[in-house]
Amino acid sequence: MLNILDIALAFPARTEQLPDVADSLGLSRNQTRMFDRFFGFDRFHHDETEAQQPLIEAAVAPLLARNGDARPSHVAHCHTLPSTGVFAAATSDILAPFRDQGQEVFSATMNHCATGITMLDTMSCLLDEGETGLILIGEKAFHPDIRLIENTTIMGEGAAAVLVGHAPGRYRLRGCLTRHAPQFWQNTGHHDEAYLDGFEAAYLPFACDTLRAALTHFGIAPAALRLVLPHNVNLTSWLQIAQETGLARDQLWLKGIGRVGHCFGADPFINLATAEAEGALAAGDLLLLVSIGLGATASCALLEVTTSHT
Repeated sequence: MLNILDIALAFPARTEQLPDVADSLGLSRNQTRMFDRFFGFDRFHHDETEAQQPLIEAAVAPLLARNGDARPSHVAHCHTLPSTGVFAAATSDILAPFRDQGQEVFSATMNHCATGITMLDTMSCLLDEGETGLILIGEKAFHPDIRLIENTTIMGEGAAAVLVGHAPGRYRLRGCLTRHAPQFWQNTGHHDEAYLDGFEAAYLPFACDTLRAALTHFGIAPAALRLVLPHNVNLTSWLQIAQETGLARDQLWLKGIGRVGHCFGADPFINLATAEAEGALAAGDLLLLVSIGLGATASCALLEVTTSHT
């Protein structure tokens, strides 16, 4: 059984407030009010001068330093864009240091913002007893077309490094479930491509159906969950999902939306580490990581807290 052994986070030091972001993205006054009052956004970490590699290295370095005995056999970089470096290169700069040490490295992208959660399931299959794996999640909101999903969310920047293995750890992976809505698969990036047509109407039923299916798959009721640790798409959609699926408002960890924005696939792990740091978790708690990526993919992972963090 896979366990999350440790998590480390990193963010650019530079932060922006919503009005500044709205100005740079050309949002109208009404759009800005929507992202503030209804969607819950406030501030974001974002630094155009910082590259992706040092951002992720800032999460990896402390993680490996405090787990000196762990030498990951497999290292995966999860990202939403198909390529985060020179196109068609053999491997990314982020993975090169691990490749050069003889570790198995690979990128994973096609589940987009849900890729980090699905990687937990992948690592549980790849790793033998005694081996550890390293999951790297993080990328840059380097362009307005990347940073804004219209009338839905605004991207921030953050990275998570997640150490996993079959040895006893802080969080036990009880199971994963992934669902796809393949009718939204095509997204070339062309401005005239209507790849999101119908997605807004399909999103809520898709999210709710996946959440219900996950709870059924895991054999638990909504009330059994201590917290749902979601992707930070926006406040309104998560309150609607909670209402439709029988979750209470206080079961949702939504603080990250206003604090960091939507940091691509890192959100659930950012929220997990933050909930731990703020003393919100206790041994025996059941936690549900949830993320939905364009394409569309919805992934859930059920974790059990194995040691007290209060």
